[in-house]
Amino acid sequence: MSAERKPEVVDLSQYKKARAEAQAPKPAAKPVKGAGEPLLGGRPKAGLILAALIAALIAAAVLPKLL
Repeated sequence: MSAERKPEVVDLSQYKKARAEAQAPKPAAKPVKGAGEPLLGGRPKAGLILAALIAALIAAAVLPKLL
């Protein structure tokens, strides 16, 4: 051993922790929002509500002209 080089002190607990983190399974990536998501979101009756709203607006615009 040369006089220039000093012996290194190895902390075994840090080594084990780093190895455990490297071997730990990585969490699954979250899916990108909007990918495969329905147009109106997750509400099953959103399309029905939207259709009823459009029908009500059309009726409100057309009925006064007919009467």
